[in-house]
Amino acid sequence: MITVTFHGVRGSVPVSGKDFATFGGHTTCIEISTPDLQIIVDTGSGFQNVKIADTGPVMIAYTHFHQDHIQGLAFNADLLCQNREIFVTSALCCSEILRNNLQNFFHGAYFPIDFIAMMPQLNFVDFDEIPKIFSGILESTSMSLNHPGGCAAYRFGLAGSYVTTLFDNEFEQDQQAALQDFAADASLIVWDGMFLEEELATRRGWGHSSVEGGVQFFANTRRNNKSSKLAIMHHAPSRTDQQLNDLAKQLPNSDTFFAKENQQIII
Repeated sequence: MITVTFHGVRGSVPVSGKDFATFGGHTTCIEISTPDLQIIVDTGSGFQNVKIADTGPVMIAYTHFHQDHIQGLAFNADLLCQNREIFVTSALCCSEILRNNLQNFFHGAYFPIDFIAMMPQLNFVDFDEIPKIFSGILESTSMSLNHPGGCAAYRFGLAGSYVTTLFDNEFEQDQQAALQDFAADASLIVWDGMFLEEELATRRGWGHSSVEGGVQFFANTRRNNKSSKLAIMHHAPSRTDQQLNDLAKQLPNSDTFFAKENQQIII
């Protein structure tokens, strides 16, 4: 059994207020938990609400290093008080570059303390080491996405249950076959719904996809996997609860939904 918890579903910048209370205002952070392992994909501002597992290995996997995907790392109380080893990795770059990217963000002109240097429990490892480190308890693969500065898609799971993350990707038709193959057996696909199709014309090159594009991609992908679900997230910071609820009424079925902060999906 895999439990997926959405701790942050916004893109670009956190938002607050009554117009965002239902879907939530924290930026990207997803927790994928199995009986043997806790995986955190990105540490946006939603990471502050993740309860670090007391037992079993814990891994943080970064899709990329734009600030809305890393800004919450230093604000998780469990991380600050625990001394247990936490593996940190990214398929986008080697472990040395990963560490340097985070250290530069949480240091000097951008942060009051050298946070990464103060956290020796963070064990930075190359992504190609993950199958060996978690042999028998995790299957993991990755592919590159279309995003400024690069971004990594992930497929995590075991024994026929998989979660695939496809956010921070500007979907192009020439990606269709490769992305379909990557997501074909996923029980849950997480899609980038930052924009609507009508908004994309003025936002080319921004590195994000549309809600409508996700619906069509899912329709093509799930033909051989009727049990799969599509979670649309990375909501635009200006997209209100009312707007998302109105859009939700246009979704084709209950297996396609807009992810909400604190929502849990069991697969």
